Amino acid sequence: MGLSSVIQTALSGMNAATAWVDVTADNLANAQTPGFKATTVQFATLMPQTQSLGSGSAALSGGTNPIQVGTGVEVAATSHDFSQGSIVTSEEPALLALEGEGLFILQGAGGQRSYTRQGQFALNSDGELVTPAGDRLLGFGVDAQGNLDRSQLRPLRVQVDSSTSAAHGGVSILRSYAVARDGRLVGNYSDGTNRTLGQLQLARFANPAGLAARAGNKFQATTASGLATTFDPGQSGAAEVVGGARELSNVDVGHELIELTLAGNMFQANLAVLHTADNLLGELFFPWRSR
Repeated sequence: MGLSSVIQTALSGMNAATAWVDVTADNLANAQTPGFKATTVQFATLMPQTQSLGSGSAALSGGTNPIQVGTGVEVAATSHDFSQGSIVTSEEPALLALEGEGLFILQGAGGQRSYTRQGQFALNSDGELVTPAGDRLLGFGVDAQGNLDRSQLRPLRVQVDSSTSAAHGGVSILRSYAVARDGRLVGNYSDGTNRTLGQLQLARFANPAGLAARAGNKFQATTASGLATTFDPGQSGAAEVVGGARELSNVDVGHELIELTLAGNMFQANLAVLHTADNLLGELFFPWRSR
């Protein structure tokens, strides 16, 4: 163990503090992003230098403990806090919030699936519920008889002003729609009837902390998270859907500012160690400079 090791130990602390600041900065930057889930940093010690493994007691000795000197710190993991964010209501029926555990299931342009808590959907020209980036919201559609088709997930559609057969051979026009807490899309028709247009599905994971974050406030499944299991909203512990609402970011700004201060203190402390080691090296190799 020498001064070079001290410098490496201090550098590891400065690198860890920088990563802590990076994560905290991202949390603060997304404090107003709907559905955003804060990230936390977890640290772990590096392998220490072992000078002695110690010994057990003997007839003439009570034994000794191991002699080990730590070599610094590393970022062991980052994890997402999936705790519930506050929910605020809106007049837009396509804005959806989740109250409980689960994520919306999205389909990208290439057919790949991703997952999100940000329920800022809108209807495109084809009547599909899509995110601002154009990803489609998936769920179960309905067959010709108006029954849910649970054979496969597909993009959900709501074609306002479309017509359908009404009672007594008439025609009924879809005037508006709403999303129920169980995820059903319920259409309100001109003849006064309500009909199910589809039902969105939610995904849950054995280890949601293992999901990989992607741009657009989305996540993708990994081997660490496990495969997605789909549920009807409100069933088997899955979240319920709040139509015409937004889930706010769960970032606690006050907490993040404290984290930022602690990370800064950590960096400054390790920087002081680096300066001390540098001064000692100067005394060792250039002793005349201090005269």
